[in-house]
Amino acid sequence: MARVTLSLPADMLGQLDEIASNEGLTRSDVIREASAAYLTLREREHSARERVVAVRRGLNYLDSIAQMPANDSRPTLDVLRDLRGTDRDSAASARSPREGTK
Repeated sequence: MARVTLSLPADMLGQLDEIASNEGLTRSDVIREASAAYLTLREREHSARERVVAVRRGLNYLDSIAQMPANDSRPTLDVLRDLRGTDRDSAASARSPREGTK
């Protein structure tokens, strides 16, 4: 493990020593735990900021799509059926039981 030297205000050092004494830890243990908690918090905050940016990008994209003129006045399901290559008759026959099967 690497060694470091750091300067802390006396009152902060007193608080760390009190925690170490109450928890049965060394001063170094307390500082390691505090450092690990700080790094974890920073990582979570960074991830949260990245998610916010991604959501905003997605919402901006959806807003841009909503502003586009509609080229098709057909109902949405008809457009989807065309995209999938199905029509109402084949979709209805797929839902109905087949004749001659048991």
